[in-house]
Amino acid sequence: MKKYLLFSLLLVIGLSDIFAQEVISSTFLTTRDKDYFTNQFGITPFTGTDLYRIQYTTHNVEGVLDTASGLVCIPQVEGLRVPIVSYSHGTVGSRFLVPSYLSGESIVASIYSAVGTVCLAADYLGLGDNKGIHPYMHAASTASVSLDMIKAVKTWLPSQMGLETNDQLFITGYSQGGHAAMALHRLIETETDIEVTGSIPMSGPYSISTGMRDLLLSEDDYVVVAYLAQVAISYQKVYGDIYPNGEITQFFKPEYIEDIQKFINEEIDLWELNDILITKLTLNEGGAISKKMIFDSIVEDIISQDNHPVNVALRDNDVYDWAPVGDMRLLYCEGDDQIGFNNSLIAKQTMNANGAEHVVAINLNSAFNHSECVQPAITVMYFYLNQLTMHTSAEDLEKTEVMMYPNPSNGDFIISFDNDISNVLIDVYAMTGTKVQSVNNVENRQAIALNVAPGLYIINIKNKNGQLIAVEKLVVQ
Repeated sequence: MKKYLLFSLLLVIGLSDIFAQEVISSTFLTTRDKDYFTNQFGITPFTGTDLYRIQYTTHNVEGVLDTASGLVCIPQVEGLRVPIVSYSHGTVGSRFLVPSYLSGESIVASIYSAVGTVCLAADYLGLGDNKGIHPYMHAASTASVSLDMIKAVKTWLPSQMGLETNDQLFITGYSQGGHAAMALHRLIETETDIEVTGSIPMSGPYSISTGMRDLLLSEDDYVVVAYLAQVAISYQKVYGDIYPNGEITQFFKPEYIEDIQKFINEEIDLWELNDILITKLTLNEGGAISKKMIFDSIVEDIISQDNHPVNVALRDNDVYDWAPVGDMRLLYCEGDDQIGFNNSLIAKQTMNANGAEHVVAINLNSAFNHSECVQPAITVMYFYLNQLTMHTSAEDLEKTEVMMYPNPSNGDFIISFDNDISNVLIDVYAMTGTKVQSVNNVENRQAIALNVAPGLYIINIKNKNGQLIAVEKLVVQ
């Protein structure tokens, strides 16, 4: 617990002011040109992208200056200032199955970069080039390591790569990455003055204290029992009081210790551990019941003691009870067999109740399981970026300021610009990502009438050359 208290204190007083974030090395990995995306995925990208592995300064869970790695996808553009996308990867089986070592999720990051963004994908602590145990499902460290990467890369890009970024920041991630993305969004809005343009957490366990606890108490078979083992290992690393007397042998039953220790020592990966545990649980207990790995007395204590260290740690890693300022879309599939879709509904309802009006939850498919939900979720994020990504001239650092009034409105409003532009195109998008109306040849201080249902809408404003010059929100009552 002492280690965690130190970590939290450093975050509160502003660790970024104590330890400057910087890129300390970069390695070119590969190029994925426009034809690659067209041939592989049938999309027409804005640009190709160059992939780099970087090492950068961050801090570990003890608050000590450390080095982490991550993937940077740099769009092949010149003379433009581009947005940043932070992509948080999902659960991986072993240390080097991460974006900066060109795992499958490096493709996702490069797709988002092909829209014309710098896409960053942190490997997290304990993975990639960072040593030690990965603090799995630890909200504070997965958020801070991604924020440190954003800060480091924003300085490195213009000085070393000759590329300027604008002030758009998008956040996304799937599964574990959905949890990490929501934690990052929260950290940025509560601890920095950075503005989040929009975030799309996808199929994440936002309510760890209910989802993981339900798994712990369940009598049903579960497809990834190794998740429970990894969470226990992680939280023992961070909090120090999960195992009685700090001994793993006093938490897990003897028949499972050897295999869990092999995973800790990186002798087997997470999926190998999962296969072994399922086999043993089925043989010993008649089914892959996660809690049967843990001593019955500890399970009983967790059930009966609200302030048991396990319950305290789980609650500390919930990431949904706050009110985002930036837009947030929670994507999920109702047939998810690994992460209950109720996580997204709980988060939406809680955030709305906290006053966040711009949070919506979208069921992508009622039948798709966790793996099947990946493709539609990634596709929605791709088109979301296509809608909202702004590219501005590197020489023109001033944004076009737009006023829309009244806002909220009944659908009729006036739009005005702070500079002399004409023949503007307005595209109106619902929060689901669907374009609902377009208005051509709009002039300064022109009255606009929308034929839409009440709700929140995103207004994309393009100049006569088709360049996106502003993105605004409109509330229709």
